[in-house]
Amino acid sequence: MRTNLWRRFLAVFALLLLVGTGSAYAQLQTGNLFGSVSDNEGALLPGVTVTVSGVGAPQFQVTGAEGEFRFLSLSPGTYQLTAELEGFSTVDYPNIAISTGRNTTIEITLTAALEDVITVTSESPLLDQRKITAGTTVSQVELEKIPTARDPWVILQQTPGVLVDRVNVGGNESGQQSAYISPGTSEDNGVWAVDGVVITDMGAIGSSPSYYNFDAFEEMQVTTGGTDVSLATGGVTMNMVTKRGTNEWRAAGRYMWTDESTQSSLDFDQGDLGANQSDFEQGNQIVDVLDYGADVGGPLVKDRLWIWGTYGVQEVDLLTLDDVSDFTELESYAAKLNAQLTPSNSAIAFYHYGDKIKTGRNAGPTRPQPTTWNQTGPTDIYKLEDTHIFSSSFYLTGMASYVGGGFALAPQGGGIGDPNFPNVIRDPDGVWQNSFLDFNTTRPQDQYKLDGSYFFNTGGASHELRFGVSYREAQVDSFSAWPGNQLVGLADIAFGPDQYLGFSRTDRNVSDTVEYTSLYVQDTLTFGNLTANVGLRYDQQEGTNNAKSIPAATVDQGLLTGGSFAGGDPGFEWESIEPRLGLTYALGEERKTLLRASYARFADQLGSGTVSTTNPTNYQYGYFTWYDNGDLILTGDEVGPFFDFAGAVDPNRPGELINLSQIDPSLDAPTTEELIVSVEHALLPEFVVGASVTLRNYTDILETERLVSENGVTRLHTRSDYVLDDPVTATLPGGETATGLVYTLRPGVDFNNETILTNGDREQDYLGISLTFNKRLANRWLLRGHVTWSDWEWDIPDSEIEDPTSTLPGANLDGGAVLIGSGTGSGAKGDVFINSNWAFDISGMYQVAPDRPWGFNVAANVNAREGYPNPYNFNNNAGDGFGTRRVLLVDDVERFRNDDLVIFNARIEKELTFNDLGVTLSIDAFNLTNESTVLQRETTLSLGSGDFVREIVSPRIFRFGARFSFR
Repeated sequence: MRTNLWRRFLAVFALLLLVGTGSAYAQLQTGNLFGSVSDNEGALLPGVTVTVSGVGAPQFQVTGAEGEFRFLSLSPGTYQLTAELEGFSTVDYPNIAISTGRNTTIEITLTAALEDVITVTSESPLLDQRKITAGTTVSQVELEKIPTARDPWVILQQTPGVLVDRVNVGGNESGQQSAYISPGTSEDNGVWAVDGVVITDMGAIGSSPSYYNFDAFEEMQVTTGGTDVSLATGGVTMNMVTKRGTNEWRAAGRYMWTDESTQSSLDFDQGDLGANQSDFEQGNQIVDVLDYGADVGGPLVKDRLWIWGTYGVQEVDLLTLDDVSDFTELESYAAKLNAQLTPSNSAIAFYHYGDKIKTGRNAGPTRPQPTTWNQTGPTDIYKLEDTHIFSSSFYLTGMASYVGGGFALAPQGGGIGDPNFPNVIRDPDGVWQNSFLDFNTTRPQDQYKLDGSYFFNTGGASHELRFGVSYREAQVDSFSAWPGNQLVGLADIAFGPDQYLGFSRTDRNVSDTVEYTSLYVQDTLTFGNLTANVGLRYDQQEGTNNAKSIPAATVDQGLLTGGSFAGGDPGFEWESIEPRLGLTYALGEERKTLLRASYARFADQLGSGTVSTTNPTNYQYGYFTWYDNGDLILTGDEVGPFFDFAGAVDPNRPGELINLSQIDPSLDAPTTEELIVSVEHALLPEFVVGASVTLRNYTDILETERLVSENGVTRLHTRSDYVLDDPVTATLPGGETATGLVYTLRPGVDFNNETILTNGDREQDYLGISLTFNKRLANRWLLRGHVTWSDWEWDIPDSEIEDPTSTLPGANLDGGAVLIGSGTGSGAKGDVFINSNWAFDISGMYQVAPDRPWGFNVAANVNAREGYPNPYNFNNNAGDGFGTRRVLLVDDVERFRNDDLVIFNARIEKELTFNDLGVTLSIDAFNLTNESTVLQRETTLSLGSGDFVREIVSPRIFRFGARFSFR
């Protein structure tokens, strides 16, 4: 890997500025307040002293010739603004709400001094003319008051265009991360951030490296697109902003509990079971869920130094299908120190610890207790940040961070390192037996960033010039092994009586490092009622494979081997230039209606798995015929000849440590082009409704193409290389016989497991239409929600269909729906395929008689979507080197769907106050209507359990809670 001196220089330069130097990236954790001051004739007033106080130290500015003021990088919370000028009455705004990533604009009118102070009690506006992102922000009030399962993945599904793979009823799914999609893109482009630190796990790209104390957060912001140049990808950005200490000492605690005694009986129609499925036991029954913790914060030195800390534990104890135990303990704590070093300089030190201890991970219909994992692995997050205000027109923020990720998955059945342990098998119903794979990984990351804002005017236009540079390095080290002697039998793929498929494998021991460098600049220009955002982003992403070694397989007939790998460059790097352009026009003098249009280009993020494609210490395995003696126990003497070489194995070079996978040296990052047109209208200052249309086109999609040989010449495969093989047939639900066509190589053309990773010509097109509404808590009620319709399809030219065999996830079906499998084919969600054409989510709260002693609050959340597809398929292995393929039996992957899903959650709570002590008692009801909708079926009809119900919605359950607050 070559060293880019300029990039290293910029990273070091950013680090040196940390103690002397916000705003492009600061918007991941703060908001801004803009405003202008005029007299009652409309003339702009210079020289007005504007003071903002509330969270942190008070700040003040004096308006310039244009009568403007601005306060950037304000922590989320409620502020008081005061405007003063001799000869005029002082104007006081006591209740201005600042939210993460939002620009609040206040227009102040001063009148001749008639009274000392004029107090403006109206709500600060929600409408944001400078807004440059799509998505939603969930406030602390909603996080506490709306009945949810209290994890970030539940918040994701409240965002237009975002769907998750599971239904979390009362916390029964909070022990494991959800897979998800956002408008027109998969989880692979998801970004996770805590207080401005990008923490995305690049080894499981798009996922979070940690779990969290839900009460630690001031706000959660979910972004799904737009023109903000600080956003790298077109996927979900989940940004979680923690609380901070203020000038008043405050403490809070909670204890919430849910157990099986409050869970309703199973209400399920046995007629919904698959053919020959006699009974069904409820999946994911709650034994108990506990959630407790506390936080405290306040001033160490008033107006100068503040501290805050939190501790939380969540225990999730379940019984999954067939009474398999699944227990999770999530522990986290965090601390933050805020310092106002000088009137113009502030600093933050932050630490977060999150640990997950889980026994029974992936428990489900195909993973009985011995094959489940016990998981351990804490993650540490460190951050140092400094912001310097050089003038009212120039801000800089520098940050350095470290994330220490990693975890271990140990199979409960054990046997790792013991060659006498029974080898793992998957029985004829697709159920794993004996034990499972062992996995260990470490994933440290370092990051350095420098961001700034500069304000100036040209003619009649005002400018906010935002700019930034960032560098991040993520390393992934992973080791895995099967118990016994690394043999695995697949009895669900039969060749004849007592003849099945098996594979032999070496250990996997992979290490790689990926580096990310970004430069971005954006100008926000305002001309009266028109705001334009013009930005450009540059990304360079490159990786290297690090040195590792692996032992040889125990039983491999001389085919698989071990050895050492010295490491090396994977042979490509990604460089992307991404323009962003947004226009917003405010209608009328009151500017209550905004018309918006935006264009953005996004590049995919480079994951560890792509870098390690050519690493020879990656997966190395080969298929063989397993000649069983009838006991379904795979021993070394039952291994037949290797016939299907599937991973880093060349039959012409047996015993060599090689990797036959290649990468196109001109490989580019896949690209998303986005166009959004929308309108927003403020019914009230604190109540905004909107409608938007999103168009996306996803191109340069990564594809693994086969290299075949003919007459001693190796080349890319073509359509003419394939001929029709024996079809597969099965009976679909309803009795119809379906046939899946299987193609294999024609005689004279061979495949020796050589492949090349390249950019294909397949594309994806997305169209989404959303109606949104957002009412901040005021006048006793709040409301937030969306209704979304979408269409996400493949656009596949005939030239891309070299092998016409249609397999999951359906990428050979031109015009077919894009399906995102949740761990496709494995794990507890192996038959969940995310795709809904419509979805809606509505949350609300109402304060009943808050001024009466008997007053109380009621709140509710309704989440609904179209049922996910069941793309029925058939397991096939033709012995042609292609491995096991799930051949589709339907041309329309949306033809069969589960029933539509509607989940209703409700809450009632009573707030009590005793001097400085506040107590809130609450009861939450989840799945209040006790729905039992089928969530997952076995879609592989070649299995004996084909079309069996694998999962339904968990039944109604109640949660009881008590909160305590001191001030």
